[in-house]
Amino acid sequence: MQFVDANVIVKAFTDNDDKEACRKVLKEDFITNTLCLAEAYHAISNIKGNKDYAANSIKSLFKSNGIIAELDKNLLFESFKIIGKYNLNIFDAVNYVTALINNCSRIISYDKDFDDLDIKRTEP
Repeated sequence: MQFVDANVIVKAFTDNDDKEACRKVLKEDFITNTLCLAEAYHAISNIKGNKDYAANSIKSLFKSNGIIAELDKNLLFESFKIIGKYNLNIFDAVNYVTALINNCSRIISYDKDFDDLDIKRTEP
């Protein structure tokens, strides 16, 4: 299983050179979380200037092969425990813990803050 970060989702639904590679990732099996979806919605809405487009983009992922993990108090608690150890912000910590507890083999992201962790980061 692979964890997909919000920036990959954003690039899949906006105009950029990486769009097709990111869309391909979203056609495979993956896991993300509700925090990433909220983050991606916000970014897509700002980039496209269209909240309906952003909402429909994110809702389309509910019909994909992806698993969407819930951000709950346990995930948040575990994330706070590792922030200092890995020097991550809370968003990256939640994503990293999501990947850890779901035994992901890699994190697909353009965010280099995921480098040098126990799970390898790759770009689409």
